[in-house]
Amino acid sequence: MVLSKKLNSQKTEKKVTAWQSWEEYRDAETFTTELPKGGDIPWALFYPADYAIGSSNLGIHYVFRLLREKGIAAERFFERPIPYRSVDADTMLERFPIITAGISYEGGALSFFNWLKGAGIPLSPINRKKGDFPIVGAGGAITYINPLLLSGVCDFIVLGDALNVFDYLIECFRRYMLHSDRELLFNELAENKSILVPLIHIKNGFVANKRIPDKTMPMSDEYPMHSTWTTPKSIFGNTLLIELQRGCIRNCSYCTLPSSFGKMRFRSFDIIKEHLDEVLSKSNVTQVGLVTPEASDYPDLNKLIDYLEVRKMGISFASLRIDRLTERMITAQTCAGRHSITVAPETGLDALRLSCGKRFTNKTIIEKLSLAASKGVNQVKLYFMIGLPGETDEDIFAISELCHCIIEETGLSLILSVGAFVPKPGTPWQHQPFVGTSAIRKKYSAISSDLRTIKKKKPKLRLTSPKEAAEEFNLAWYGYNDSVELANAIEKNVPLKKHSSRESTLTELKFLW
Repeated sequence: MVLSKKLNSQKTEKKVTAWQSWEEYRDAETFTTELPKGGDIPWALFYPADYAIGSSNLGIHYVFRLLREKGIAAERFFERPIPYRSVDADTMLERFPIITAGISYEGGALSFFNWLKGAGIPLSPINRKKGDFPIVGAGGAITYINPLLLSGVCDFIVLGDALNVFDYLIECFRRYMLHSDRELLFNELAENKSILVPLIHIKNGFVANKRIPDKTMPMSDEYPMHSTWTTPKSIFGNTLLIELQRGCIRNCSYCTLPSSFGKMRFRSFDIIKEHLDEVLSKSNVTQVGLVTPEASDYPDLNKLIDYLEVRKMGISFASLRIDRLTERMITAQTCAGRHSITVAPETGLDALRLSCGKRFTNKTIIEKLSLAASKGVNQVKLYFMIGLPGETDEDIFAISELCHCIIEETGLSLILSVGAFVPKPGTPWQHQPFVGTSAIRKKYSAISSDLRTIKKKKPKLRLTSPKEAAEEFNLAWYGYNDSVELANAIEKNVPLKKHSSRESTLTELKFLW
């Protein structure tokens, strides 16, 4: 497994101790709002990826801003390129009594645990209590799906939307900094309905008296809604990200989004405009990224596009559903100099796509991409999944057939990104099988062979690692005991066994859902 290689690589990996500075990165940043300096609690805020990816995640932007505005001396840490010094002041991690991480997906948890180990911090909450080690917490999208993955390592886990519990968290930690009483801190944290304290709430592998909070709460206008900083070193470049909505009305069989974020909720156009007016009046950004599960669902999208075009702002979309793609959306991108779009057909045949919950046909794909090509788009990135329930050899061959048709009909250059279906907790397909690495390799081989028959504008093919897919599946179904074993395996550099069973994890999770 990839996981075993990662664990074994820890034996030879050198800890970064030499002086390195984030100064180059700090100099490139422009803050969209002025934040207070200093604060009364040193708080390390970690994102488990490199700086470019982390700077493109609105979660860390929101948390960093709120902590600073509430008088906390929060500083940002990233996995790379300088893992144990803060971006904000090159402060060593060892100076922080509190460490929290935002975890969006399963691999992020593994990265977080390895990062803690590299810093010399015990992964076991019990072992951390024995020495002068920091309090370790986590939150993020993964807590909506399976927070038990984090439960063997974290002292506390914020369930759901962390923005709703910051005042409570901060009050608890301010008292802790005065009295240094961990037991009192954990007991106080455990009283909040949105905070899971594993050492208190999990008994004999089962979670007691705790629920993931309501996922349908309105998006408060009091909370941040856009980037706290912009930087050309982000993967999106010097782009201001703004969140328009959460939730989804669709119920795609493989997707965690409906179970994670509930029904659709929107920010009003007037509030968004008010914030954009303020930021754009004092910022040199030329591009705005619209963060939504599906941009075309936003009811005032055309009004927002009109506003941004008047401000001469380039526009990019976080996601585009091919059947809802409009001429207005395409021209908004191409007029800003963006001539590539990303869409997700998922499959090559209509019937299998329909079973996934995507109700559009190959004919619609061709029509919409022809429209895009006529408006100046010259490249499209296509996302496909293999290993789906009910998939046949015909479905695999149909992927290259669809690509051939797109090239012939539209003249577009294609980039294919193909990954394996991974069943996740809380989805309609949570009980469906994972096909395994051997089957994934065979399907990849068939797709690669088929694509070689396309001579005109041969598509570029990018394949997700079969071992990484297997690792994602394994981690997605960890219960509490599995998480404890994960921590032990990382600390001892030994291979990790697979999760206990999906049914046992679902039994544990039913107390949280």
